[in-house]
Amino acid sequence: MRLFPKYLRVASFLAYSSVVRSNLGVIVLTVLILALAGLNLLFVPGLLQGLVDGANAKVKDTYAGSLVVESNSENPLIVDSAVLMNSIKSMPGVESATPRNTLGAELAFSNERTTCVVTGVVPEGERSVFTIDRYMIEGTYLTDDDSWIVLGVQLAGADQADIELYSRSLKNAHVGDVVSVTYANGVKKSYRIKGIFKTDFIQTDLQAFVSETEFESVAPIVKGMAGSIRVKTADEASILPLAAMIMRARAGLRVSPWEDYAGIMRSMTSSFSVINTILNVVNVLVAGITVFIVTYIDVTNRRRQIGIQRAIGITPGSIVMTYVLRATFYALIAVGVAGLVFLYAVIPLEAKYPFHFPFGPVYLIFGIHDMARAGLILLSASLVASFLPVWLSLRIRIMDAIWG
Repeated sequence: MRLFPKYLRVASFLAYSSVVRSNLGVIVLTVLILALAGLNLLFVPGLLQGLVDGANAKVKDTYAGSLVVESNSENPLIVDSAVLMNSIKSMPGVESATPRNTLGAELAFSNERTTCVVTGVVPEGERSVFTIDRYMIEGTYLTDDDSWIVLGVQLAGADQADIELYSRSLKNAHVGDVVSVTYANGVKKSYRIKGIFKTDFIQTDLQAFVSETEFESVAPIVKGMAGSIRVKTADEASILPLAAMIMRARAGLRVSPWEDYAGIMRSMTSSFSVINTILNVVNVLVAGITVFIVTYIDVTNRRRQIGIQRAIGITPGSIVMTYVLRATFYALIAVGVAGLVFLYAVIPLEAKYPFHFPFGPVYLIFGIHDMARAGLILLSASLVASFLPVWLSLRIRIMDAIWG
């Protein structure tokens, strides 16, 4: 018993003969064009996914946390915040939590003024939830009972004229300088700058931080209360169950996932998904058109030969399968070349010289499933593009094909 049907054995032989007798330059050019399409199918989604993941990580790690717990009652502050925070920390899936209080203020230094929101924080808790302390470009982050202030670079300016909001900043404030802060409640204080941070995320870099102790001296009414509690979870999957658990723990709370605070970043990442889809369609069209043109030219030049093959009993199915197998061969070689170049050239080079976006460096995100997806897309496009011209040529009568 034969392992393969007769028509497939005939098609395999004809495909092998076609590849062996084909012009080497045409084969190499076809494979290279398909490999470039394959590289695009790997590179563009990998870059956009890295961009999306990097943006989301910045929002969570420097701005919102995984969850934001706020009051949903008439009192905008969470009462007995320490009790609630300890309850949240004991919940499964929670890594840490920290309270925050905010108050609008105007900063003044030299002849420059700017407005901002000053946030009162527990420094040790902040380090366990956020990574802002890792982005200090001058000085150091706060410690408990500090009477200093820490500014984002978009507020301080720090003589970095290339930042986005430099014209609205204090421009040349540095560590050790004294800034005057006029709070929205009328309190006016002077602080020495302890540190300046630059996370490359504008919303974060527009913030100013003082210790919780200092903040309570400015706004005594917040003592024992919190404007919000920022929660860090162990993984993304635990966010929604935890939100429901926190709301069950105490009435009058609103618990929001970090996505609700992503703002423009959320809109931007959604746009990246659309761009990714459009570019993938273009790559598929390029691959398909390449295979179609190569197959069409070959079929046109061999129309008489195909007519003779049909006349001597070779079935149309075998002839179609010949070109399909040849296209499969080209596509598989191209996928292999694209994968090797991507793994051993593109990824190491991009890791060494990453792309820089407004929220920091972006690295390619790549997995085995991405390789499989790109290979499947390229193979599917090649099969469809090789089938069409052969199918059209087989609609011609045998004698017309033989005699032209």
